Amino acid sequence: MSKAGNAEKTAQIDLKICGITNAADLCLAARVGASFFGTIVEIARSPRSISVQQAAALAETAAIPQVCVMDTESPAAINAVVAVCHPAAVQLHCDADAAAGAVSRIRDDLADEVGLWIAVGLPPRDAAEGLPIPQAVGRIAELAAAGVARIVLDTRVAAGTGGTGMVSDWSAAAAIGAASPLPIMLAGGITPANVAQAVLTVKPQGIDVSSGVEREPGVKAPHKMAELADQFRKAVVRLQAEQA
Repeated sequence: MSKAGNAEKTAQIDLKICGITNAADLCLAARVGASFFGTIVEIARSPRSISVQQAAALAETAAIPQVCVMDTESPAAINAVVAVCHPAAVQLHCDADAAAGAVSRIRDDLADEVGLWIAVGLPPRDAAEGLPIPQAVGRIAELAAAGVARIVLDTRVAAGTGGTGMVSDWSAAAAIGAASPLPIMLAGGITPANVAQAVLTVKPQGIDVSSGVEREPGVKAPHKMAELADQFRKAVVRLQAEQA
């Protein structure tokens, strides 16, 4: 791993509030201390999907960095969004088995200042078949060599990775995170009630939450967002004390 990668893996734990669709929720995400806000850009299967123009309008007023979540392997499509939104990173929920060469081409075409995050799917917590840990770590190593900055571990079902509201196998996530050459963000079914457990069990470099702080799909619940942020901060302090 590069010195930059080592530094990022030991940096503060980030909180990303994803699925932001309106200015009020964006302001609240910043107010509760989120490190990033995520916009789901034109992913038809998601009830939180917004247009490129809507994502750009949110970015114009944002006090925190934007991550554009997309479901494509097309460098041209990705760069078209980047040109309008100017995000801090692009998070791709495309085919988890896409060749590292395809990811490398995306990275080569992407502006240097824009991070490339890739979602890697984990089975739901109660799935009968687990995930081979060495295979997942090997896949992440390939993505690291292709220039990926972060991995988002999210729950995978037949319809795709992410947006399920389901908790994944956190024991597998912890094992992958411990061996990963890249910083790990944990997503999938995280709520105010379990975010502390997520932080303390998986020890990720970030938490990514969407449906767990909603009133309805695409609309956040202020009290849930505030409670999750509070529980997240307390868990981070406890984890850092344990690791000191």
